[in-house]
Amino acid sequence: MTCRLPTRQRGSVMLLVLIILVALLAGAAVVLNLQVSSTKQVGLISQSRASLFCAEAGLSQGKTIMGANYALWNDILDTDTSNDPSWYPIRGDIDDPPDGVADYEVTVHDNDDELPPAANDTTRDNDLKIFIVSKCIKYPETPREVLELVVYNMGNQVYRNQSGQGSGNTGNAN
Repeated sequence: MTCRLPTRQRGSVMLLVLIILVALLAGAAVVLNLQVSSTKQVGLISQSRASLFCAEAGLSQGKTIMGANYALWNDILDTDTSNDPSWYPIRGDIDDPPDGVADYEVTVHDNDDELPPAANDTTRDNDLKIFIVSKCIKYPETPREVLELVVYNMGNQVYRNQSGQGSGNTGNAN
């Protein structure tokens, strides 16, 4: 004796299996999308951190170069780029090994150093203080920029704590 389903119920089990299969595939697609998104986020965070380190490397290099060339600050700050030194803006490659492509760019901006009622003149430095701005150009998806106010102190170093036996010393026998 064979058991037969009525004619109108023959496709209902197949339809139920098809609905469950589609639901499982949709769930798998959502999970896959979440995983890909999470992986991309982690990559962007890592790249953002590397971009910040790149900009900080440019800032370090820029402070060294600009400190050694403080006499050129007004030439760099003015709007006439024809009198800028050939090394400005400062660009550098931090790859290991170097690939010859600039990874950061360093520029300078004047601080507000005019006394009132004089208007601020951003093309001239009056107080030996400038902002050094370093921008990482290696990672365009996660650009980072850092700036620091740099003060030129005329090279006067005070080594009071190494003065040895003279007045004002701290007992250091150098």
